[in-house]
Amino acid sequence: MMGEETSWLFKIDVPARSGLNQIKVGIEKKIAPSFSLDLKAGFASTSNQYDVNWSDIKGAGFYASLETRWYYRMNKRVREDKLARNMSDNYLAVGLSYSQSLNSSSIDFKPITVFAKWGLQRRFLKYGHIDFGVKAGALFLINRKGSRIFSFSNFVDVGFAFTKDKYELDRKKLCPILKCYDADKFIIKSNLSGLFEISISKSKYIALSPHIAFERKISKSSFSVNLELRSHFSYTLFNYQEVKKNYWLFSSNVLLEGRWYYNLKNRILKGKTGNGLSANYIALGGSLIYSEGTNLYGNKFHNYLHISTGWQRLFSKHLYLDINVGFGYRFETEDVNAGHSWPSNIAVGYRF
Repeated sequence: MMGEETSWLFKIDVPARSGLNQIKVGIEKKIAPSFSLDLKAGFASTSNQYDVNWSDIKGAGFYASLETRWYYRMNKRVREDKLARNMSDNYLAVGLSYSQSLNSSSIDFKPITVFAKWGLQRRFLKYGHIDFGVKAGALFLINRKGSRIFSFSNFVDVGFAFTKDKYELDRKKLCPILKCYDADKFIIKSNLSGLFEISISKSKYIALSPHIAFERKISKSSFSVNLELRSHFSYTLFNYQEVKKNYWLFSSNVLLEGRWYYNLKNRILKGKTGNGLSANYIALGGSLIYSEGTNLYGNKFHNYLHISTGWQRLFSKHLYLDINVGFGYRFETEDVNAGHSWPSNIAVGYRF
């Protein structure tokens, strides 16, 4: 569908990051050959104090935004590459957003954010949709004079996009994009969601969350070994009514799992993929988590076992998408009690 011209998109997205339960519904309408208007509304529930991708709502709340996008490469690409004007390209945007908290303790928290973005919007397959980039904004509270927060972060949204398509999918045309027949045996990948956040007001907050993963296919079978290294560092300088405090947190997660791509052979028979790492899977593994910080008493070690099911697809030369959900069990240690969890993850990022 990427070769077909369209003047509007109806989108349903969620952010590919942890600590935030959010859904956004929006419509993007072309207003000129390279310009569009993007209107979104949504609901979120978060525990993050400084959530620059959600206009700093703490708790639950509603959200609405309006932005204008300039697809600055579109005219040239249409002339030289004979591509369609379908809003699947890089863009620059400026916009305005409004948030309303539903918490009784902060019901008067009504921020307006003015922002600028550089992003890459891509449609894939028939209804797939990815939108990621960097965003800078200034947040103002309507009923609090002098209150403002400056923010800078990356964002990754993934979901569905619908429009009036006339043609069916042509796999021969899509295969150079989806790398249908590549038999990838080893991939290195990095999840870009939640990579960094910066907020500056009277208080200051910075967070970095680098991620790297190595996945190796076992011979020509449908099995692989996946090793992931995740880390997170955040620092807060709290400054309120002449009270200054420093808070910091560091955590590191090493995950090792075996994956079985149970529908890989079926996809090969249908000509949808090569004997690689682009299919649905079931994973069994474990992880070791270490965390240390200002509000933690002593070092914290967590040992987990998990079983999960997931969906991984490799797009183009450097783009991948990995979505999974499962059940986990935490073993008792000197620092933490035993318990269970329902781990889930949406990874959208760069593969080397």
